[in-house]
Amino acid sequence: MTAMTSVISKITAKNQVTVPKQVRQALGLKEHDQLRWIAKDDGSIEVKKANNNDFWGVVMEQQRRYGSIDTPEPAWGPDVGGEVIE
Repeated sequence: MTAMTSVISKITAKNQVTVPKQVRQALGLKEHDQLRWIAKDDGSIEVKKANNNDFWGVVMEQQRRYGSIDTPEPAWGPDVGGEVIE
């Protein structure tokens, strides 16, 4: 399927969408495969075959999109005493 190919599908009363044959073939989709729907800032939607085994790929994609969750250790200062356990 080229970038110029355009297909239309509809949403059913149960909010389900049938993936057109051309799209299934282009993405190499089989029964029970999962899709990743990515809503972009410009209002477009990107649909990809989900790779559930690519945990770190998902982590890196989220880090690019939302930034790192790493927080530097605060400077607590020097210890003021020891812990006593009786």
